[in-house]
Amino acid sequence: MSLRIDMQSHPTLHDLDRAHIWHPLTQHQIFTEGSTPLIIVGGHGSTVISQDGRAFLDAAAGLWCVNVGYGRQELAEAGSKQLYELAYYPLIQSHPRAIELSTRLAGYLPDTPHIYFSNSGSEANEVAFKAVRQYWKQKGKPSKIKILSRFRGYHGTTLGALAATGQPERRRDYEPLPPGFLQVSQPYCYRCPFQLSYPSCHLQCAEDFARRIEIEDPDTVAAIIIEPVTAGGGVIVPPVDYLQRVEGIAHEYNVKLIVDEVVTGFGRLGSMFAHTPYGIRPDIITMAKGLASGYMPISATAFSQDIFDTFLGEMDSGRHLRHVNTFGGHPVAAAVALANLEVIESEHLCERSQQAGQQLLHQLQDALANVPAVGDIRGMGLLVGVELVTDRQTKKPVSNQVMRAITQYALQRGIILGKASDVEHQRNNVLMFAPPLVITDDEITQLVTIIREAIITVMENPRI
Repeated sequence: MSLRIDMQSHPTLHDLDRAHIWHPLTQHQIFTEGSTPLIIVGGHGSTVISQDGRAFLDAAAGLWCVNVGYGRQELAEAGSKQLYELAYYPLIQSHPRAIELSTRLAGYLPDTPHIYFSNSGSEANEVAFKAVRQYWKQKGKPSKIKILSRFRGYHGTTLGALAATGQPERRRDYEPLPPGFLQVSQPYCYRCPFQLSYPSCHLQCAEDFARRIEIEDPDTVAAIIIEPVTAGGGVIVPPVDYLQRVEGIAHEYNVKLIVDEVVTGFGRLGSMFAHTPYGIRPDIITMAKGLASGYMPISATAFSQDIFDTFLGEMDSGRHLRHVNTFGGHPVAAAVALANLEVIESEHLCERSQQAGQQLLHQLQDALANVPAVGDIRGMGLLVGVELVTDRQTKKPVSNQVMRAITQYALQRGIILGKASDVEHQRNNVLMFAPPLVITDDEITQLVTIIREAIITVMENPRI
């Protein structure tokens, strides 16, 4: 029996929202107590507009995806033109926009020139896991099935991607998850799990992969998956030589390396892809959010020539990838993604992300240096985290309640701010900044000023 709304009572959008929308990561009890979600009706640049006309600086770029900012007419026109030309066709056959987009992505990533399109980051990672397991079977090593990831890492919300995700709070209530996924330590220098300091630590966080592979037996391990910078787990930035060492371990043990660029790609960290400045050559790269800046849902998984070639065989050999997406590589999504990449390149938004990210990081460091609750400030490009503690010596995390109060305070003053959510029990104490790459200098100053005010006010009055 469906819930019916009496339209004669003139229900508001908030009424209809409460009646019908199940929001992610949300305790809906708050809506019965008078709270309401923002209803966003428009946006331009880094600003979104709510139904009641209020303007908000979106320091989270939606869900870290609106890289080129809101209100881009060129992206809307690209999608509209494609709708008239060809609204849909699956990649069981092909169409021009998917060909053009895959060619462009291969140009950025010449070592992984074969592109499989999906709709979300979770799906992109699922494709990677399935393909790498099938790869090893076709190479005569059927026992190589295990995927190693890291604690606090996030790789998606579908069951396979969730199994790779090292966030206990996200996994709770959905177990048992698919077997064969194992986690090792993060390069979390602020809270080093080995109680060491860089560089005298000799990258024990990276060596943890080698130890785990040896414990499990290299003949059972298919791949390692890592984010260049751990995003949703708290903006954890590794030492500069960490990625190279992880790549070296993967090669030493004959394990494939998957780099998850779902958040970090397309300028977010100051380059088109975050791993490329380090000179590493992954076997598989996954990408999503910034690929179309959220204007359309699209993701991609890029594969090396070696992996792709292993799927070649006779028609009935069974060596083809037995995976399909109804909407993967959708013509409209691909057209919008192409227009999005044009904007990123023509407006030099990777360089802008570097410059603006340094400005944001330095202003936060200056503004929060003497705020006792601030334990660590870290970031790269326009992905910055501020870790909050009750005591700088013990590094005890502030509570979830305090984190919610700070983000609510900021919201009341016109800032939409991200924070770690459902990562570890009572260890969700990182404010996260990932604004559109077009954020202005003045907006950065506004953001830092209000965040300082929010942290100080809430810490002094924790019941706010």
